[in-house]
Amino acid sequence: MFGKLQKEWVILGITLGDEVFNYPDWAERLCGMLADQSSSQRLGYSDFLHPMHIDGLPAVVMEAGLEQADPQAFNMVRKFAEENHLKVRSGRTHAQLAETIKHRALGEERRDLCARRGC
Repeated sequence: MFGKLQKEWVILGITLGDEVFNYPDWAERLCGMLADQSSSQRLGYSDFLHPMHIDGLPAVVMEAGLEQADPQAFNMVRKFAEENHLKVRSGRTHAQLAETIKHRALGEERRDLCARRGC
């Protein structure tokens, strides 16, 4: 499931039995464990772990660098996916990457937008 040669993994909000994982805000809560709070009291998700929606369902993208940066957090995320029988796949598709690179409403990269706003 979590191979060593991947750049990122996507944990889908669907179980191995093809049922929707129906736990409220699970993706945001899972990613919140690595979130930082800025001086303006806004939470910013880690570059290693962030929530998104894929096909209308919550998902979590986990960068491979998390395993080196914080092995304990990596193992906790991996264990969460395994214990809840969630589908995990390697990386996002090109279309999904293109969708998340630019802020939809403003056409700016999210990090640039956040830096300008001071988050």
